[in-house]
Amino acid sequence: MSTRRLSPRKTPRQERSRATVEALLEATTDILLRDGYAKLTTNRIAERAGVNIASLYQYFPGKDAIVAELRRRHGADQRAALRQVLAEHTAGGLESTIRKLVFVGVAGHAHAPRLHRIFTEEMPALGYREVAAIDAPIFDAMRRFLQASDADVRDLDLALWMISTASGAILHRAAVERPEDLSTGVIAEELITLLCRYLRRRAGSRRRSKMSAGAYAHRDGPRKGAHISGV
Repeated sequence: MSTRRLSPRKTPRQERSRATVEALLEATTDILLRDGYAKLTTNRIAERAGVNIASLYQYFPGKDAIVAELRRRHGADQRAALRQVLAEHTAGGLESTIRKLVFVGVAGHAHAPRLHRIFTEEMPALGYREVAAIDAPIFDAMRRFLQASDADVRDLDLALWMISTASGAILHRAAVERPEDLSTGVIAEELITLLCRYLRRRAGSRRRSKMSAGAYAHRDGPRKGAHISGV
C-alpha cells in the first residue's frame, strides 16, 4: 500500500504564490463541505480555484496534503485562541477560565462539523510525539494557570493529560456524532461541569461528607442531652 504524502512540497514566499495556495485551500474546503471527501480530486480543486493543475502540484503532492494543511491550520488557530484565553486569565477564577477555554474549543468544532469528520475519519491520525510537541506551549500555559488557581489536584501532569484527553475526545466525537448538541451549547455546559468537578473533587467530597453527616443527624434525631435551638 502506498504511503500518503501529507506535507506540502514547498512554502510560498511571494504574494502571488501565497494567493495561489490560499485559493487552493479555499477551493478544497468548498468541495469538502458541498460534496464530501470521496468526490475531492486535484483536478476539481484546481478547476474550482482557477489554478493550473501544474501549479497545484508545485505546492502539494496530492489532495491529502491539502486537507492535511487545512487540519494543521485549524489546529494552529485553536491553539492560538486557547493561549490567548490563558494569557488573559492567568489570575482569574477557575470556573470562568475553564468556561472560556471550553467555549473556544466548542466554537472551533461547531463551525464546520463535516470538516471535522473528514479530519478524524479520512486522514491518518497525528502521532503522539508530534501532538505532544505542538501542544507543549498550551500545556505550559495551562500548568501555570492551574498552579495559580484554586484547583485541587494531586498530580499536575496527570491532571493536564486528563483535561486534554477528555476534552479532545468529547469535542471531536460531538462534532461527528452530536453536532446539534454542540451548536446549542449543551455539550459545552456538560464539559464545563465535568472539568470543574474533576479539578475541585476534594471540595466536592467535603461537601458530600457534610451533607451525609447532616442527613444522619436528621434521621437519628437529637442525641441524649442535645438541645434543639428555640426549644
